[in-house]
Amino acid sequence: MASVVVIAVAVFIAGIVMGVIVVVAIAVRREDRRYTLAADAPDRLSKTTRRLTGVGRRDLDAEFLRPTRQLVR
Repeated sequence: MASVVVIAVAVFIAGIVMGVIVVVAIAVRREDRRYTLAADAPDRLSKTTRRLTGVGRRDLDAEFLRPTRQLVR
């Protein structure tokens, strides 16, 4: 009986960890597609992911990091 409880707790914790990884992956992909790493976080999910992963602006110049399609006038 104790082994069933241990397995259930392990599966529950593994599910939480996988959920966090999936949410972080979604937020990172969204920011990468929107080119928003040089600016403030656009939404709460991105802000939480930045805090969780330790990524911040670190005085990046948003003008320097514009997408290439915006560099051509």
